[in-house]
Amino acid sequence: MFACLCAGQGKAPDDGAKPKAVYPTAHGVLKSISRSILLVEVDEEHEMKFRLTRKTKFYSSDKQGPREIKPAALQPGQTIDIDMQTTLDGLFEAVRVTLVSPK
Repeated sequence: MFACLCAGQGKAPDDGAKPKAVYPTAHGVLKSISRSILLVEVDEEHEMKFRLTRKTKFYSSDKQGPREIKPAALQPGQTIDIDMQTTLDGLFEAVRVTLVSPK
């Protein structure tokens, strides 16, 4: 089973501001992270590989809300959400990686 939630495009805001992009989100357990690749186990049988770029942002989500963190704060075994986009060469690129705090 592919654990990926795809969201639709939102309506343009009434105030004339540019609408925010909406990305599909994958949820899973971090297997490994390097300078350019993020490997995530999305279920017992499937892993997904994401390309990391200088545009990729990392966040931690807790009671106070999301706050930006450094990639080094992520450790294998932690649960994360990855907002992604597909690149022209067909690979997944991580746009936003959020560390999910345990409940």
